[in-house]
Amino acid sequence: MNMVFKERKGIFEDYNEFKRKKLGIETLKPYDLLLQLTDQSEKNYTYLNALQEIQKSYSKMDPRFNEIFLKTVTGNFIDVYPDPEHGKQPGGYCYELCALKAPALIFLNYNGLISDQKALTHELGHGINFYLMGSSVDYLYCSGQEYEMEVPSTFNEELFVDHVIENSEKKTAIAVLAQHIEDYQNYLTKQPMITEFEYKAHQLCAEKGNASGAELNALWTNISKEYRSESVEYYPDNSGEWTYINHIYLTNNYYTFNYAVSKAITLALFKQYKEDPKTFNKNYIAYLSAGSTMPPEEKLKKYFGIEINRQLFEDAMDVVQLRIQELNKLEKETNGSKPDSAADILNINSGSFWNDKRKI
Repeated sequence: MNMVFKERKGIFEDYNEFKRKKLGIETLKPYDLLLQLTDQSEKNYTYLNALQEIQKSYSKMDPRFNEIFLKTVTGNFIDVYPDPEHGKQPGGYCYELCALKAPALIFLNYNGLISDQKALTHELGHGINFYLMGSSVDYLYCSGQEYEMEVPSTFNEELFVDHVIENSEKKTAIAVLAQHIEDYQNYLTKQPMITEFEYKAHQLCAEKGNASGAELNALWTNISKEYRSESVEYYPDNSGEWTYINHIYLTNNYYTFNYAVSKAITLALFKQYKEDPKTFNKNYIAYLSAGSTMPPEEKLKKYFGIEINRQLFEDAMDVVQLRIQELNKLEKETNGSKPDSAADILNINSGSFWNDKRKI
C-alpha cells in the first residue's frame, strides 16, 4: 500500500498547482495545504434541502437505499441541529440499533453548509449498513473490521460528490470536488505516512530500548520526505508534528492504516459502480448485509472480485487521477477555455473513463 502511494504521489501535483493558482501565491507552504477553497459564507442550505439533495444522490442505487433513507429521516432517528447551550458536543457519529432491527441513531451538528450535507450522507452510509445487517443476520454478526465499516460511509460521499458535479453550478462543483481531492491527499499520503512512522518508531524503540524526542522528530521528517509534494516548500528543520497525533502513543496504534485501506476499497468499488451500476447494486446490498458472517477479505472477493493487494491501491489512484482531471476540466470550462488535448485523450467526460477498462 505505502509503496504505491509513494510511487504515485505525483498525481497530486496537478491539484497542488490548481490550488496555488486559486490562492494567488508563488509557492505553496505546508499550511496552505490546510486551507479550504470553499467560500462558505455565500450560500446556506436548509436541512430539508440537504435531505432532498442526498436522496437524489442515491437515485442510481438499489431501491433499499431510498427505503432506509426515508425510515431514518422521517422516524426521528437524527439529532441534527447544534445545541451547545444544553451540552450538545460538536461533530457527528452513527449508533447502530441492529438488535432492534431499527434505523440507526445519527448525531450531527448541521449548520447549513454544503460540507454538512457530505457529513450527513457519510453518517447515513453507516446507518444503511447497520440497518441492512440488522435485517439480514443475527445481532452477533452485525459488526466488522474497522476499515470495512468506513467503506459504506465514504462510498456515500463519492455518490454525493458525483451528484454535485452533475447538478450544481460549476463554482460549487469546483469547490466541493477540490475539497474532496484534499481528502484523498490526506487519506492516501498523510495517513499511510503516520502508519509507517508508527511502525518504524516501534522498531527504533525495540532496538535501542528507548528513543529521544530528537530521534523521533528526525524519523518523522525523513519518512515525510518520501511522501512530500515537489511543489510545496517545506520547512528545513526536523518536525515534531507526530506529537500532535495522540492515538499513536496513547490509544490505538495503526489506527490511520484503516482509513487508507478503507478509502482505497471505496474507490475500487466506486469504479465498479460507474462501470456497471446494475450488477454492482446487487452485489453491494449483499456485501453490506453480510456483516461479520465472513471475513472482510472474503466478502470483497466473493461479491466484487477485489483482493487487498497492490492492484487495489493502483485502482484507487486511478480514480484519484480521474477526479483531478475532472476538476481541471471544470475549471477550464468556468474560465471559458476548452479542455486540452491530453484531457480529451483521458476521457474526462462523465462515464467514458468508467466504461473504459484501460488503465490511465
